[in-house]
Amino acid sequence: MTDGRESRDGTGRKSKWEWVAAAVSTALVLAVVGYMAFDAVARPRTPPAIEVARGNVLQVRGGWLVEFRAFNHGHETAAGVKVEGTLEDGGRTVETSEATLDFVPGRATRRGGLFFREDPRARAMELRALGYQEP
Repeated sequence: MTDGRESRDGTGRKSKWEWVAAAVSTALVLAVVGYMAFDAVARPRTPPAIEVARGNVLQVRGGWLVEFRAFNHGHETAAGVKVEGTLEDGGRTVETSEATLDFVPGRATRRGGLFFREDPRARAMELRALGYQEP
């Protein structure tokens, strides 16, 4: 009767492949823990800095959709990022639209869209991030 510790060859010793698997697993765990520790200590703590860039403009039912990308140049995550788009004609605001992105992690991009009744291609458009909150 065996107690579950005996190897397949009946000698009770671990095979060399079990030792290799254990060594590789240990190295991977140590590498991940080391990276996380380094990242926690050495990574700069810059606040969110959101840049909003215009994407495709599509005609949709009832108006127009302007797709956008919001890139966080900072290292900290921004939550509840409010993005505003304005259509202007001769210096006066014709229409405004807003969207909120749940999260924009540090050094990452998130996508969204703004709906307008007026054709955004026929007007000057400004996109900007209005603000965020800490997660």
